[in-house]
Amino acid sequence: MSSEKQVKIYFVRHGETQYNVEKRMQGFCDSPLTDKGIAQARSVGKGLNDIEFKAVYASESQRVIDTATYAIGHRNIPIKTDSRLKEMNFGVLESLLATEITAQYGNILETLFSLKDFNMSAPEGESYLQLFSRTNAVINEIIENHKHEGGNILVFSHGVTIGNYLMQLAKLSDYPHHENCSVSMINYINGDFQVEKIADTSFRDLYYLK
Repeated sequence: MSSEKQVKIYFVRHGETQYNVEKRMQGFCDSPLTDKGIAQARSVGKGLNDIEFKAVYASESQRVIDTATYAIGHRNIPIKTDSRLKEMNFGVLESLLATEITAQYGNILETLFSLKDFNMSAPEGESYLQLFSRTNAVINEIIENHKHEGGNILVFSHGVTIGNYLMQLAKLSDYPHHENCSVSMINYINGDFQVEKIADTSFRDLYYLK
């Protein structure tokens, strides 16, 4: 255990997408980054520019890969993709407008996002417990890969995926909304996790005017 060194993971939510603008339910389905989303990605990359990263991981969703690519910019670091970093699967609600969901399924969104029950899921989707299980598995693998040399790791993912992981990891009752390209951070050493930041927009906003 004494040979372990601190691993600090920086989680970044993807930039604004077309479905974000249209307020469509976007989990496993995908839509392209908007011009604003590209600017956010470049800005958060500049905000993180002074930090040396040992590795970069990203969800397999194209909106996240594109965010990571714009954020990494000139840095010569390969982006390793992993399907377990994808957004929550919202099942039959995928790509629907909030108004369409309410018309077809009543107040399901209010129930789903109340965070009262981690077994809750959309029809044909996955629960918060299932989401945490896959996210936790990949984060533990990332830590295992880097804990002997230590250092900073950059992980690009999604709002609910990141928020749910931090909430269940730290036994929080809730978590703040993760704006596009907000940053959350955890420290790990010798089996101990500490949440340092949740949904911090300062890295992005240093170089980005809303």
